[in-house]
Amino acid sequence: MPKKRNTALRVPTGAEYEAFDGAHCRNLYRALDPIWECPGCGRSRFQILRWTMLFPKLASRHEGWAAGLHRHHDHADDAFRHGRSGTRAPIRFAAAVICEQCNSADGTAKRKLGLPAEFSFSPAEIRQFVRATPHGFHEIDYDAALAIFKGDAGPMASD
Repeated sequence: MPKKRNTALRVPTGAEYEAFDGAHCRNLYRALDPIWECPGCGRSRFQILRWTMLFPKLASRHEGWAAGLHRHHDHADDAFRHGRSGTRAPIRFAAAVICEQCNSADGTAKRKLGLPAEFSFSPAEIRQFVRATPHGFHEIDYDAALAIFKGDAGPMASD
């Protein structure tokens, strides 16, 4: 039976939010504007905070607040940049800082749908196939993601 996600979410208090320093994403977190919203899902800095097990594979694991962030970029040009191709691929979207749930949704959708590793969904495209939950996990609409990849999603919001 699949795990039930987002059923008993913990919401940080104002004091917990103010005390949060970004943890393992400290530098990215500190660089965000206080009114930043994830360009993928639209959640605020407050809403991306999630109560979770920190360092789950270590003996020092413990529960705490996390707000994972990633520099999301178009992977189309990675082969060129890493010397695996002599041809530059066109970049579809500018790099942006997105939340860990959006970054994970990009990778999960690509794996589940068997999409090329060089393909990346833009933040505007991610917004079309995820349902975000404040302080929780995203739900992914794989049919919508596949339609975007195939170019059948209709007009998309610009990045």
